[in-house]
Amino acid sequence: MSIYDELRKHCGETGAEQKLRILRRELLRPILTVQTASALLKQIDAEVVKGLPENISPDEFDRVINWLAEAGGDLKEILDALTLECTDTPAHQVE
Repeated sequence: MSIYDELRKHCGETGAEQKLRILRRELLRPILTVQTASALLKQIDAEVVKGLPENISPDEFDRVINWLAEAGGDLKEILDALTLECTDTPAHQVE
């Protein structure tokens, strides 16, 4: 069942917290895939990079890997911010 189908199935009977749990569960897999793929690609040695097509430079390849790593981290942080309960009071709100 897709995330869309699961959310639609529970649309009327499920609260926002449960929907966020479903969303978190479904989004963690692709985020972890991006993070793992970028980590594996960073391990590619120079000999493999030399085998890239002529229209792709090693620098461009490295930039794309770094963008993937940053995107995976950013998406994980956004997901955490949206779905994890905050238990600590932010420092600027402490009186």
